[in-house]
Amino acid sequence: MSAIRRRIRRVQHDEVGLQIAPMVDVTLLLLFFFMLAGKITKADKLMDIKIPLAKTGKIPTDEGARDIVNIDAQGQLFSGSRAVTSKELTAHLKQRFKDFPPLKLSIRADASTPGKKIKEVMAIASEAGAIEVIFGVIQK
Repeated sequence: MSAIRRRIRRVQHDEVGLQIAPMVDVTLLLLFFFMLAGKITKADKLMDIKIPLAKTGKIPTDEGARDIVNIDAQGQLFSGSRAVTSKELTAHLKQRFKDFPPLKLSIRADASTPGKKIKEVMAIASEAGAIEVIFGVIQK
């Protein structure tokens, strides 16, 4: 009987344990990914822009796959958080469309931005080949 108990104990000790190293690796990779993704998203939305109110609004499902153009109250254009001219924005969007079609654009304009500046950005997007343009609003 004691020989059987020794054998059972030996079998229990020889079992393969849980491998934790791969789980730690995956966890760290996910942590780095979300830290970087959060930084990129915050950089685009750090600007002091008062988004206009709207009766209806819909959150896009593919916001990460869009270029973001910010327009402040004075009509200054920003590609992400970098100030650009109309010509620079046109060149950037054309290059982006050539490298990563289809081009989708999100325009975040201040509530007091002149309408002609928004119309200008829409014309630039059309010229660059954008297939979809959405506007940032806050739903009432």
